[in-house]
Amino acid sequence: MFFPMLKGTRLQRVTETKLPGLDRRESAATPGFREMENLCSEGYPALRTRPGRGLVETLKKPNGLLAKDALLWVDGKHLYMNGLEVGPELTDGEKSLVSMGAYVVVFPDKVYVNTQDVTDCGSLECERTAPAGSGLALCDETGTAYSGVTESAGAPEEPREGALWLDLSGTEPVLRQYSREVWTALEGVCVKVQATGIGTGFAAGDGVEVSGCSVARLNGETVLQAADTDWVAFPGTVAGGAVTETAMKLRRFVPEMDYVVQSGNRLWGCKYGMVDGKPVNEIYASKLGDCKNWRCFAGLATDSYAAARGSDGVFTGAVSYLGNPIFFKERCMERVYASGSGAHQIVTTECSGVQKGSARSLQVVGGVLYYLSGDGVQAFDGSLPVCVSQALGAERYHGGVAGCWQEKYYLSALDREEKPSLLVYDSARQLWHREDALRAVDFAGKGTELYALGTDGRLWSLHGQSGQAEETFSWQVETGEMGMQSPERKRLTQLFLYLRPEKGQAVTAWVSYDQGETWIRQGQIVGSGGIREQAIAIRPRQCRRLRLRLTGRGQCTLYALTALYEKGSDGL
Repeated sequence: MFFPMLKGTRLQRVTETKLPGLDRRESAATPGFREMENLCSEGYPALRTRPGRGLVETLKKPNGLLAKDALLWVDGKHLYMNGLEVGPELTDGEKSLVSMGAYVVVFPDKVYVNTQDVTDCGSLECERTAPAGSGLALCDETGTAYSGVTESAGAPEEPREGALWLDLSGTEPVLRQYSREVWTALEGVCVKVQATGIGTGFAAGDGVEVSGCSVARLNGETVLQAADTDWVAFPGTVAGGAVTETAMKLRRFVPEMDYVVQSGNRLWGCKYGMVDGKPVNEIYASKLGDCKNWRCFAGLATDSYAAARGSDGVFTGAVSYLGNPIFFKERCMERVYASGSGAHQIVTTECSGVQKGSARSLQVVGGVLYYLSGDGVQAFDGSLPVCVSQALGAERYHGGVAGCWQEKYYLSALDREEKPSLLVYDSARQLWHREDALRAVDFAGKGTELYALGTDGRLWSLHGQSGQAEETFSWQVETGEMGMQSPERKRLTQLFLYLRPEKGQAVTAWVSYDQGETWIRQGQIVGSGGIREQAIAIRPRQCRRLRLRLTGRGQCTLYALTALYEKGSDGL
């Protein structure tokens, strides 16, 4: 009697040594990971836990963060530099801190602080009032009053060389000087306003708005030619002995703006909405090298700038990129091409713009601009934006706040359920990783470190270069569907892990079959300080596919994993 020869069950061995990042797409399989926490790309092709962080400071009301030579943050109504309070008191609320040279400018408060001399601080705006009866006199551009001026509608008879005549024959007085038998209109004639404290806070070259003057032609926007504590001078003419019959107001003001950036030694801003009852859709620029002056129009290349736009919708963000400012709306960008002559040009480009509420997601990493749009994370290199977040799957994030460190883009954003995630995109390797649920107010890079200010008030050094080291953290990683390489049913019989857990810390393996909601514990490895090769025996269960989850605490590096399958039936 002969017995049939039986064939051994075929075994399939799958080894993964390149362990990339997050990949939530339905088609994703090993080695992509569907979910993870506190992992990074630093050890690629191995998978490593993120570096430990350092707690630098704990704020009561975190409102903003900026890094210059020092680290600056806003806690409630106060601005701090390296932990010391500086500058005037602010209003409570989220702040935009803009760096311009040695200065930090705080919006929407319109306040500035010189970080090299913190006593140099105050408001960008200034308003002074000359009471009724204040004197008005003719002067030159330095504020020196003219003397010996003859005022009449007709020219003086037998004038001397250099004589001055205020011609009253026209609608506006004209100051003329007699030279070579000709009366020539003088240039640079100014009106000197004299009142106690009228010039405090002003300087020559300031663009101001004059209102309330009884000499109506002097009202409106003008540029101060000279200023001192008790007087100011600006272009215009008045009759001798004139006084203002009503209170006269001088105001240097900064327009209301949604977003402000620094580019080319100017501050640039934008505004969409109603201002003083009028619809506004404009882009502004300050005077060159002067963050205080936004309404200085003297016909010079250094003048302030303002331009109305025709694109629809609110502005959603602004950034300086490739040497020029860019203003975003949700479906377009307004690209400003700044000119040294002052003839700036603005070009509107239809594209996927910055998502509303994600203005702080704009960051330049490796020469490429990244930001969160309604269609995902976009990468813009100067041509057109391209989506780079396909690996995040169907999840759509909002409320993006971002920072950059080396070649990495750090994005703190909320999902549909308002749950926060700190997602990190390695632009060099094109990999996404998730760290944890850190919800950031702002990021700031200083030296070789990236700092993150959380909504809970904790200021973190994300790579532990400063501050108090955090306690040991937990981590986990979950694979995509394993076993998608073949359609038949199969059994996972063994799992080999090559990893280096932190000494004394355990790594636990879990398995979920056929996208089950429950996880079955399969084995555990305890770190000895070296690389461990561990075989975990799996209780066989026939399935089409399965997921693997590893959990642990402390630092760990996963170098490779090998799965050994036993073939099951061909039935589906």
